[in-house]
Amino acid sequence: MHTLLFWLPLSLVTPEVYAQAPVPATLQPSAQKSTTLDLWRPWEDADKIYVMAGLPDGSSALFLVDTGASISVLNTEIAQRLGLKGEDTGGLIQGLSGSVPWMRSSIATLTLGAFTLDGVDVAIGVPGVPEHAGVLPVGGILGTNVWSRFTCVVDYPADILELHRPRTYRVPRRAAPMIYDGYRAVVEIGVRAALDGRQTEADVLLQVDTGAHDLLFSGRTGEPFRSVSTVGVEPVVGVGADLDRLPESELLHLTRRVPVQAVRIGDRWIEEAQPAQWVGADTGPVGPSGLLGLLGYEPLSEFRVVLDFPGQRLHLEASDKHPARDFDAPGAYLALERRLHGEDPARAIIRARLQAGSGDLTGARDTLDAALAVRPQDTELRVLSARIHRSLGAWEPMLADLLPLPVAGLVEEGEWISLINSLALLGRAPEALQRARDALSAPAGAPAGAPAGAPAGAPAGTASTGTAPAVPDIDRAELYVALSDALLQNGRLSEAARAIDDAADLHRGFSAHLLRKARIASLEGDRYGSITVLRHLMQIFPLSGVPIWLYGLQLTPLDRSTFQRDIDRTLARLHPGDEPWDFAGAGWMAAGDPARARDALSRGQIRDCAPLKKEPARANCDAWYLALGNGQPDEAVRLIESALAADPFNSAYIDTAATVYWMRGERDKARAQARRAALLSPDDPYLLWQLSRMESP
Repeated sequence: MHTLLFWLPLSLVTPEVYAQAPVPATLQPSAQKSTTLDLWRPWEDADKIYVMAGLPDGSSALFLVDTGASISVLNTEIAQRLGLKGEDTGGLIQGLSGSVPWMRSSIATLTLGAFTLDGVDVAIGVPGVPEHAGVLPVGGILGTNVWSRFTCVVDYPADILELHRPRTYRVPRRAAPMIYDGYRAVVEIGVRAALDGRQTEADVLLQVDTGAHDLLFSGRTGEPFRSVSTVGVEPVVGVGADLDRLPESELLHLTRRVPVQAVRIGDRWIEEAQPAQWVGADTGPVGPSGLLGLLGYEPLSEFRVVLDFPGQRLHLEASDKHPARDFDAPGAYLALERRLHGEDPARAIIRARLQAGSGDLTGARDTLDAALAVRPQDTELRVLSARIHRSLGAWEPMLADLLPLPVAGLVEEGEWISLINSLALLGRAPEALQRARDALSAPAGAPAGAPAGAPAGAPAGTASTGTAPAVPDIDRAELYVALSDALLQNGRLSEAARAIDDAADLHRGFSAHLLRKARIASLEGDRYGSITVLRHLMQIFPLSGVPIWLYGLQLTPLDRSTFQRDIDRTLARLHPGDEPWDFAGAGWMAAGDPARARDALSRGQIRDCAPLKKEPARANCDAWYLALGNGQPDEAVRLIESALAADPFNSAYIDTAATVYWMRGERDKARAQARRAALLSPDDPYLLWQLSRMESP
């Protein structure tokens, strides 16, 4: 399923929606003055940090360290396991992405290393709280109703969190004042920004938020920097987007950006060179009432950050008390999981995800095989097994995992469209179409291959003897997308167009599935129909360059002036640095403007490829830009083949290879690579379009 997440920064509770401040947890007496915890990151260089905490039932879970949240949050699974009953607050939790209802509860104890807290207020029933960070299971968020009981020292380079009892850690007198009012911790920092030779320096008040990425200004906070800010549209932090189900509104907001050069925290200036996002500068308030702005991860990431809540001070120290380390979070969690639960088949899905996340696909495969021997019809296990098979190019075992599963389960796991397209891509297009049609009239629990009318769990050919519950509307929308794709693979273009319209009506109306709509129109020979849809997509989501390129590929000389105006208008709506120079350059190349194309591609290659540290990613990036610019074909081949040698089943790299070979005129190689890329990501409409484009006569 596809969810719009409100994953923060969270100013979780504000005075307007909570009658009184969250009650701070009580710190139990202890001889310990401090305790040290590992900071867990879901992947290398992740800006979100987590700690392991003990729960009242003796279990442990990872929690986001979020000083921007004034109350802690438990996910639904843990709240149910602990038997928590929520009290309806009648209020809303507010984040930058909107507001959601919540219920208040409390857990008896929470253990952090050597310390135990009693009576921890928590929010439960909060929609959209993720249960995973990468492959790491996550229990929720720990906010300032927990952290305010300590002097917290976040040592980012060492991935260590130190918790000190109040007044036991020596904080220098020169530390910056930090005002904590029971809801938020606010600090004054200095900001120096510059644009086009103009420079501004001012002090601003920001909320200290370890759950945020960088600097964010809200409302009047950014006013001193208006003269050095840029204006553009961008997603407001916390909103997730599936481009193929794009809403016409809600996603993009008009914001300003302030090109920050340095920030001062206490007596220390930090060279930053990152733009600060400024929301609500021209459009009215965004996010929680009273939000000043956020001081997030980036300016703090090289330091030991002392957050002295009891003493209301903030200080940055050099990270020299603990050695820097490379902490394998998935491996550590897997070791903990095995120590606590052994090889319990009921926990196999957790172990297999962690093994796969650590790169041990063989171990994940063994774990899943053992669990499936006990629970062969478990949908979640089968889907993960199929995904591992797919990631290794094992197509037939992948299908063997998916075909016996109920359609509703495959939709819920986000695999139904992938299954139908996989069948078609593997030469079984008529079968894919029949299954897609049957699914729209079969019971919700019927297997993927069961004919219409078969009861859930019945073998193929068994008739239904009763009325089955209908598949819910949101599921039916997914079924119509799969049907449209299957019809397209069978050459039934007008029927495919009607099916995708049905899906769009059930999802979000005209703005849903625009890439699929445009592809169908293009295959029907309706060039202007396709271009019209792509222009609309450029308008509502200018950050995506894909429609620019696909638009450019369909031009005639008469269309070029309109295309130039469209692309100029699209790029003008973006902040500097957000331009999709790769696709814009490819579009200009297709439009017969090689000078402008090469300028865009050169700028994009410098911006996007040069900072990449890992060689496969850098090689792929360079090869991609060379292919789009029709330049240095031998070097492009060398680069992409080196990337694929290191990561042979990466669909993005394989798509680059297809584009490189197409540029060299090696059409058969290009088509083979495009098909591999589509099979590895069979629900991606862009990759499906790439394949159909390269396979067209």
